[in-house]
Amino acid sequence: MVTAVLEATAEELGAVGYGALRIEAVAQRSGVNKTTIYRRWPTKAELAAAALHELAAFPELEQTGRLREDLIAHFQRARDWFNGPLGRGIARMVQSERGREPELDAIMRAKRVEHRQIRARIVEAGVARGELPPGTDAMLLAEILSASIFSRLVHYGEPVDDGFIAAVVDLILAGAGARGTDQR
Repeated sequence: MVTAVLEATAEELGAVGYGALRIEAVAQRSGVNKTTIYRRWPTKAELAAAALHELAAFPELEQTGRLREDLIAHFQRARDWFNGPLGRGIARMVQSERGREPELDAIMRAKRVEHRQIRARIVEAGVARGELPPGTDAMLLAEILSASIFSRLVHYGEPVDDGFIAAVVDLILAGAGARGTDQR
């Protein structure tokens, strides 16, 4: 029941945005009685926060031991998630509600930190293997990759295909002084 309601919430957020989100529509989409939803999440903000907290989880992929491939796989997976109904709903809520609901803002900040740390760990592993120079700022490199890919996907609404992801990864790794990888 919880998963159905939270997924329906994310889908509604993607369809109508936070401002127009109605518990009645979530109930209809999820097949769960409206009073049941209100009992667990008394406000729209609490329901949206729960959806964000639970559905924006992004577990790490098992690393292959090759920085380029690990980054490409990670960003392909992230792109696929953002292109789905849950990702679109959460992205729309994040864009439209930033600064308006303190509880949502706190969860969004925590999720952004969590996602940045996952990406930084991939880069740190590449540094440890000698694929990037010692002292490479893993968090900064991960941030640059994320900004390049997600700005196109979320802010510009343009397609992000596998070729674009690979090109961004290759360009940024080359700029960071990557070595020991076959980038073409």
